[in-house]
Amino acid sequence: MKMLAELSNQSWAPVALINPIVSNGVVELHGTITDYRQRPAVIIAAENVPGVKAVQDHLVWIDPTSGMVLDPVPETGAQAVAPDGVPS
Repeated sequence: MKMLAELSNQSWAPVALINPIVSNGVVELHGTITDYRQRPAVIIAAENVPGVKAVQDHLVWIDPTSGMVLDPVPETGAQAVAPDGVPS
């Protein structure tokens, strides 16, 4: 997938921990991040892939210091948000 290819070029990206699922232009991001700053960066990387209409964030953050697991904040109505910010 183009997104994983792009992420593999980034030293900060947890490529082995992310499993994107694409269907009809909607990318569902599944997997684990260990730095909260990776979440927006991975989402932006997905949004910038040609043909992507929307991105759904299902990434789980595990704090490496405490081991605490934090799920993504659920979106209102569980809608996917398009790169232009409009729910799809």
